[in-house]
Amino acid sequence: MEQGTRRDRAAASPPARPEGFGMFVLRLWMWAVPVLMFAAAVVFGAIAVSDSDWGLVAVMAVMGLTAIALFVFHWWVLYRFGGRER
Repeated sequence: MEQGTRRDRAAASPPARPEGFGMFVLRLWMWAVPVLMFAAAVVFGAIAVSDSDWGLVAVMAVMGLTAIALFVFHWWVLYRFGGRER
């Protein structure tokens, strides 16, 4: 039975192939979309507060929470399936 740490096995394995441009674009998309979505929710929520449009503030709050959930989900997907050692 082989014993050793994950680091020992990773050191013995061949070097990983460099990631291509497509993976770079995918990572950029998965990080940028939730961040920009949250920023838009904050900006439009602030505008809605200044206009006292409380219905739009509620929608922007839901959009902001959705952006945070999407960010966490994308982080999990990239951590789980991204192939990079942490």
